[in-house]
Amino acid sequence: MNIEQLKYFLDLTITLNFTETAERLFTTQGNISKHMIALEKELNTTLFSREHRKITLTNAGKTLLPYAEKILSDYYGLQNALLPFQHYKGAILKICAIPVMVNYNVTGLIAEFHQNYPDILLDVKEVESINLLKELNEGNCDLAYIRVFEMDSNKYEKITVGHDLFAVVLPLNHPQSKKEVIQLSELRNEVFLQLDKNTQLINQFYSLCQKAGFEPIVGYTGTRIDNILDFVSKGMGVSLMMQNSLITLHHP
Repeated sequence: MNIEQLKYFLDLTITLNFTETAERLFTTQGNISKHMIALEKELNTTLFSREHRKITLTNAGKTLLPYAEKILSDYYGLQNALLPFQHYKGAILKICAIPVMVNYNVTGLIAEFHQNYPDILLDVKEVESINLLKELNEGNCDLAYIRVFEMDSNKYEKITVGHDLFAVVLPLNHPQSKKEVIQLSELRNEVFLQLDKNTQLINQFYSLCQKAGFEPIVGYTGTRIDNILDFVSKGMGVSLMMQNSLITLHHP
């Protein structure tokens, strides 16, 4: 097992498409397939079900997912921790980014930049959303990948690299769960389970509910999406989240 295999695995859990993952990670479909076959052989299990030209994550793949995320996070953390001790005299570009980088192809953008400018050393740091602008203002990074709802256009230069949507998370047996679109006002009597202020989403959540004409009932706030999803699946409430953050989490 190696870092490259885990990187390919994590991206494939998002796209569920070998061709798309190859494009996102600037390699070939055959290379992605080769690494996944090798990873499955080493772990002696099947990570992806490949039936009728459709790829789905198996239970074994779901089990590997949080461990792969932690291993990669620790690996990148180690690289950053060693930077001050490495002998390098070239240009350094310091980048801060939201923890869910892979969900927004931030890792792909950084990798593409590295391929085009290999002489520039990249110092990438994962930072909670609420602290990203602080890091930028204090000069701890040269640029920040951040979700933007409102920003002082006179203070920062902003380049949009992608868009996201809000998604309503419901248990499968919820009467609204079959709808493609749900008006937020239809959920006024629900108990909401939300990510807390560290993600900068809680203020946006309250603002959207107020615009929909109600004050939300909040039964839980926390930092881990998987905890919220488990509560939702057990009928404890509903949640409003960013759609891209949910793509990697195959949960009922």
